[in-house]
Amino acid sequence: MIKYSIIVLIFSLFISSCKSDEEIVEDNDSEINFTAVDYTVVKTQSIEQILQVPGRTLPFEEVKIYSEINGRVKSINFEEGEKVPKGKVLVKIDTDILEAEKKQLEVDLRLAQKDFNRKKQLYEDEAGTLEAVEKAQSSLEGLKAQVALINVQIDKGTIRAPFSGRIGLRQISEGAYITTSDLITSLAQTEKLKVSFSIAQRYASLVKMGQEITIKPSSDSLEVTPEKATVYAADPTIDQKTQMYNVRAKLDKNSSIVPGGFVSIQYNLGKAENSIQVPTQAVVPVVDGQVIWKFKNGKAEKVKVNVGVRTSDKVQIFGKVNDKDTIVMTGLLGMQEGKNIKPKKEIK
Repeated sequence: MIKYSIIVLIFSLFISSCKSDEEIVEDNDSEINFTAVDYTVVKTQSIEQILQVPGRTLPFEEVKIYSEINGRVKSINFEEGEKVPKGKVLVKIDTDILEAEKKQLEVDLRLAQKDFNRKKQLYEDEAGTLEAVEKAQSSLEGLKAQVALINVQIDKGTIRAPFSGRIGLRQISEGAYITTSDLITSLAQTEKLKVSFSIAQRYASLVKMGQEITIKPSSDSLEVTPEKATVYAADPTIDQKTQMYNVRAKLDKNSSIVPGGFVSIQYNLGKAENSIQVPTQAVVPVVDGQVIWKFKNGKAEKVKVNVGVRTSDKVQIFGKVNDKDTIVMTGLLGMQEGKNIKPKKEIK
């Protein structure tokens, strides 16, 4: 029994002697729980605010062509895809019934005019009453209004191009009966285009009319040449649904860019003084935005930030981060508020 106890004691001493120095340190420091992390020290600097945002091209003018009256299509005077000048007759709707109604009204109008003249003369000769004159005048004015209304309806039977542009695909046939809800075709002005895009509201005050943007179709083709467009309009307020600022630019001439497509936009808003940039990997996405972790008295502090301009390896941030703050770069996924940390290697 004594021999067995001696063997157990010797074996226990042997196991203890096999523990590395590192394990002993870990045992001693287990309550302190330091985590060594890489870090970077931020510096305020002047940066070029070049935004990279998606956008969409639109015809400078575009309209769907409908008839304003019901009727049979008498003639179609355009070819699909052709360019048409402003005022060109595109479609004629049969207005024969309206023309007949107009002729009847014109007959009634002439009779009403004679009746009014006669009663007016009688009144002037003191052989008639003022009431009779007023009734005749009212009837005359009512018929004039009916003729004017039917003239408008007849005129609407001739559908013209509201502006110069290119006609789209035809949706009707000659001889068909159409109503005001039947699409005839579309007309778009594509000699110049609108470029519509949105930017974060923090940049809204930097938008100025006449600024130049660079646009490129959202394509990987190396043959696509970037084109220049000019900012000409912006909404007066921030979009309440998206919390973004909507801007439009005008592209006067284009070769490879077509309306209705998506484009990549490069928008230079000038230099921003006292800006802070951090390496991209320092920013951690969370459910409600982005955060970074910084050192504060040997502990980790979570700071919510908004991101701005990006480069290939850095991103501009906005939030409670100041010049010379130390930002954590590694161990971010397991980081916790108030966790003890110590710097290991600086990343510049």
